[in-house]
Amino acid sequence: MGHPVLRLFDGSDNTSPGLREDVKALQTILNQDGASLAVDGIFGRDTESAVRRFQNEHGLADDGIVGPQTWSVLEGTEPPDPETTLLTTFAANDAALSAQLVKATEFTGFIDTACGQTGFPTALVGGIGSRESHWGLALKPAGPAGTGDFAQRRFPTQFRQGPLPSDGGGFGRGLMQIDFDAQEFARTGSWRDPEQNILAGCKVLAGFRDLVQRKANLAGLTLLQAAVASYNAGPGNVLRAIQDGRDVDFFTAGRNYSKDVLNRAGWFQLKGWT
Repeated sequence: MGHPVLRLFDGSDNTSPGLREDVKALQTILNQDGASLAVDGIFGRDTESAVRRFQNEHGLADDGIVGPQTWSVLEGTEPPDPETTLLTTFAANDAALSAQLVKATEFTGFIDTACGQTGFPTALVGGIGSRESHWGLALKPAGPAGTGDFAQRRFPTQFRQGPLPSDGGGFGRGLMQIDFDAQEFARTGSWRDPEQNILAGCKVLAGFRDLVQRKANLAGLTLLQAAVASYNAGPGNVLRAIQDGRDVDFFTAGRNYSKDVLNRAGWFQLKGWT
């Protein structure tokens, strides 16, 4: 079990009180290494100074931020691979994500198969399902056969005569919230099947990844982030953002879609998802 990234002011009431247990773990280890910190779960200036001192003494970048590399030295564990390690700022015991994990675990066999076919880490799919549907908990009705995204759109179109799909559901279909207007799969009954829904979502994501790779010559985690942003805003908008020198999330919902998904994915990775 790993830890989230920690930094100044984490654990405070007005920032991230859910991280207090992780901050306490950090303070305890630093005290064992010679610091004299109050183990109060608040990442204050004294804790930051102790972190910087520890980092400097162990040949780490002394930025005061406790990421996977610093945690590995603190705990004497194998250093993580920076190419495959996803960062998270969510508390290890985050209540909402823990509830989503319980639901997502029902579908791990389907997720493993889909990731095996498309080459994505299972933690990434965990993050997408979390953001899109809370693994079914946020859908109407709750569960794999529910829908989301009930914001009305322009009409008529080729596939509908009203502002919402004629079946009364939202535009997002199933666990991976495959879009009714954009994907034929979402206009068939198959989207209600969680196995097919997860596989279809991964294939859509893989198609976006391959397109962005060809057009923008990206690789590694940068390519992964651009593919995830495309899942929300479309590859055309992501490529336009890249060409304009903007962040890949510039056209995504909240301008943070891929960052939020990868943050959630990092939490799933902490829980043992590959």
